[in-house]
Amino acid sequence: MAKRKKMTADEKADQKVKYYQSLENKYQKRWRNSEQKGMDTYNKMKSTKDKKEKAKLKTRWQKITKVVGAENNARKHYQKLRKNAEDERDALHKQQGSLAAIAEKIAQHNAQFSIDPSSGSNEGHAAIFPSDGSAKEPVYISPSDNESEDTTSNVTSWPVDEGAPRADYVRVASKTVSVGGIITGRDRTEATEKYNRLKSWHNHHKTLTYLGDINYKHLVINDLQNTYSDLRDNLKVSIGFTFIYWAQVTTSTGKNAKKKTSKSSKRVAGSRNKKYTAITVKKGQTLLGLAKRYNTSVKWLQKVNHIKNPNRISTGEHLYVGKKVNKKAKGKIRVK
Repeated sequence: MAKRKKMTADEKADQKVKYYQSLENKYQKRWRNSEQKGMDTYNKMKSTKDKKEKAKLKTRWQKITKVVGAENNARKHYQKLRKNAEDERDALHKQQGSLAAIAEKIAQHNAQFSIDPSSGSNEGHAAIFPSDGSAKEPVYISPSDNESEDTTSNVTSWPVDEGAPRADYVRVASKTVSVGGIITGRDRTEATEKYNRLKSWHNHHKTLTYLGDINYKHLVINDLQNTYSDLRDNLKVSIGFTFIYWAQVTTSTGKNAKKKTSKSSKRVAGSRNKKYTAITVKKGQTLLGLAKRYNTSVKWLQKVNHIKNPNRISTGEHLYVGKKVNKKAKGKIRVK
């Protein structure tokens, strides 16, 4: 049996770990060599009786000491990045394991339905679950009313150049999925518990996967309705999903940065190129205060500035923020 090829995400995660590991090893070697060189210089300085030679060796030893400190700091820096990369890789593997377990459960569920459609365990063929694998069980729905998808595009109403690709004048505006059907349960309590899971995913804006006759990842619920009918144990529900386009947030230094374009930015409505203002954090400022001032969110500031702990930002640190200032929050924002 052929060995299964690694997924792109796995390869990238492994490459990231190897990259930081190589840099850590590089500075580890330099640090040890410089430290040994410093010790040899120090011993020579202590053993010599010539004052001029001693002064010369002392100056050399002080320079080597600074180099040792710098290389040790670099080693520690890349060691931290390597550990973070390993944590990200482990989290990815855990997520993949959770998604594989959910996929296995769905396969068993659908196999049972194909054998006996009237089985009491049948809950419908369509499954809904978080795309990050954070749920142990999917929510099944029987789309008895409707299961449809709708894609809309913005098309220019102006004349276009003859022979020009029409794709240059059309952009996808949105993709939506609508499902109406029944959530089943052994009793009303069980059906309500499944509906409440959907409500929780809706309220927390979870990115979801829908697997039915329509298959989509990166969906969020924009509409959730429960119609109370004469069904004794089951619930009649209607769910509206919107597809979220993913774009990677990157930062650049401005003038010397290479301009990057992506196919999605040309075919999907909305600009992907944004310019941000760099500010210096002042004493007492917080991410929450800066988010309010610049009309953005704490999570956005964390993503753009690669901040792991939102409660820890240092005075003098440079951060990227949005350009638009909230006039109501113009003054300095402080937390007592």
